[in-house]
Amino acid sequence: MSRRARVLVWVLATVVGGVLVALAVPLASGTYPVAQVVSFRAVLGVGATTAAAVLLAVPWSRRRLLPVALAFALGAAAQAAVLVVRSWPHEPAAATGAGDDVVVLSFNTLDTVGAEVLADLVLAHRADVVVLPETSATVARSTAERLGAAGRPMQVLTADGNTSFIAGTALLVSPDVGTYAVAEPLPTRLGSLRAEPTEGAGSPVLVAAHPMAPISRASMPAWRTETRLVAAECVTTPGAIVAGDLNATLDHPGLRELGPCVDAARAAGVASSGTWPATVPTLVAAPIDHVLVDGRVWRVTGFEVLPPTGASDHRPIVATLTRR
Repeated sequence: MSRRARVLVWVLATVVGGVLVALAVPLASGTYPVAQVVSFRAVLGVGATTAAAVLLAVPWSRRRLLPVALAFALGAAAQAAVLVVRSWPHEPAAATGAGDDVVVLSFNTLDTVGAEVLADLVLAHRADVVVLPETSATVARSTAERLGAAGRPMQVLTADGNTSFIAGTALLVSPDVGTYAVAEPLPTRLGSLRAEPTEGAGSPVLVAAHPMAPISRASMPAWRTETRLVAAECVTTPGAIVAGDLNATLDHPGLRELGPCVDAARAAGVASSGTWPATVPTLVAAPIDHVLVDGRVWRVTGFEVLPPTGASDHRPIVATLTRR
């Protein structure tokens, strides 16, 4: 191989390794298209591993492109390291079932899951707080009626979005958590709300959220603003519980700096399990559905990404919280 060719190989290896390691940090994760790519970290790792294996398996490329193969391997290791760290719980597991436990279920239903299925899901997990992005008020009320008939009454609060083709967000709350008569809509285009308790000493502020998704270059400013707004509801509100389809991962700017708040999946060591799309294994899906809590008030004692339910493109999530 000529000297010029060797230089080009090393330049290519530097670029490949640099990009993959930068995505592990990640740098510029709030920009297009980096924000979209880092949402699927496991896919990055698998792709880099495959590329390295192919280059090393072929004698011609192994001799001439060894630095590039090693760069891919380094990038794969960087992605794997992030996934391993996020699979390690912050706190030791603790027994649940105390009187102060609150079970939070969040599920973007894509407005395709009926009240009967939702009621069964809530009952199966004994959820106290249910956040339902992309769910009509009609379905939410029908779900609450079924739950009431089953002996688990729920208050229903809803927020409409600013689009006619995407349903708003609903919040169902057990009276055991507190009394929530009204909710304040938050300025997100897809419908979000903040509910403050009117009765119940120590009842938490609840936020059901659905910020804009980073679906295009033009949507990026709104996505960054709305994600930060939702995260700030947790950061600035003592004892808050924020849940929903946040359309962001822990790599994105809005969720990287949470102050006193913690991501329930991260605290439980389940943050590498994705929720969207529901048609692929959780390892390669994007973890964009979250429960955020004030870590000074709540201890995360459990978190689970549930199997696909109905025709929704999201998986439901369930977090168990215990008051400290």
